[in-house]
Amino acid sequence: MKHKKPFLSLSSIFLILLIAFFIIGFYTFYNAKGTSYLSNASESCNNCHIMNEVYNDYLAGPHSKKIAGEPRATCSDCHLPHNFINKWIAKAQSGLGHAYAFTFKLDELPTNLSANEKSKKMVQDNCIRCHADYAASAINATTNHHSNNALNCASCHSGVGHKLGF
Repeated sequence: MKHKKPFLSLSSIFLILLIAFFIIGFYTFYNAKGTSYLSNASESCNNCHIMNEVYNDYLAGPHSKKIAGEPRATCSDCHLPHNFINKWIAKAQSGLGHAYAFTFKLDELPTNLSANEKSKKMVQDNCIRCHADYAASAINATTNHHSNNALNCASCHSGVGHKLGF
């Protein structure tokens, strides 16, 4: 007696699901303007509507003012490490975290995003990197990372990049 082959074998089903996954992934990447995240342009941070207010604050602030056609600082300049490898690792972690949250946790998203401790440290390090000459002579200088009493730049300058602070 001959055994009939099932209409679709398990490997065929797996292949169809894999192709569907890639098509959906490509469609999502395209609609989310995924290639824009490979740049340092602040406009890419505004691809998501939740960032509209923050981006508008950035545009009104001093860091977005252009010198020789380039902004003084981009979102990446403040919110990402400047070391090439660490920057791309942080960008990937942030991007995957945001993609996951916006895909699977829409009901749990806050109205305003808040920085985690890692992000706050990156911002602080970047403040010091750009403003080291001033920070070194500031009261209770923030450049001494080992001091428990050191001020965080954003504790006094919370609205410099955008009004919501972090």
